[in-house]
Amino acid sequence: MRNSALLSLFVSALLLLSPISHAQESSVAPGTKVRGLLVSEVEAGKELSAASSEVSSTVLNEGLYFDATGRTYLEQNRSSYESMVTLLNENASGFEITIAGLDTMPEIPAQVVTIAMIFFPESADEIYSIASQMGMLSEDDALLAAINAGIDPTTLTATAAGANGNDFSPLGVGTGAAGAGGGDTTVSAN
Repeated sequence: MRNSALLSLFVSALLLLSPISHAQESSVAPGTKVRGLLVSEVEAGKELSAASSEVSSTVLNEGLYFDATGRTYLEQNRSSYESMVTLLNENASGFEITIAGLDTMPEIPAQVVTIAMIFFPESADEIYSIASQMGMLSEDDALLAAINAGIDPTTLTATAAGANGNDFSPLGVGTGAAGAGGGDTTVSAN
């Protein structure tokens, strides 16, 4: 009787912890999961380009990690996708993969940004910012890349892009007796 009570308690604890474990696993970025597969293959002795090709195909063929929108885009841009998977070997975040992708594939910045956002959707705002600030994409093209990645463009901050319309005034403008706006750049002591 005591053993069945302990077993029931153990099973109950497992059932209680199971959703927590699943929630933690689902919060891991798809790019991190793909990177894990790639690194495992490379550490097992497979050459990087062969491992990248195999992992890229496996992920798409088995429908792993990406939603339908992401899988469709990756299928349509398979060569760029495979190149980005290769870059995951040494780049573990949305920031890193975007910089590396734009550096190695400057002729296709929209694809690089879209794939980076598909890999790391939680970093979409940062990726959007990088692309716009580096001047690799216009703000509109960066927004289109986000839409192609299945990212809601309203979640991206306009100031992150460093767009032309984001003017700001230095601290103190308009607070003194002379200068632009009726004041200079001297901050009032009041």
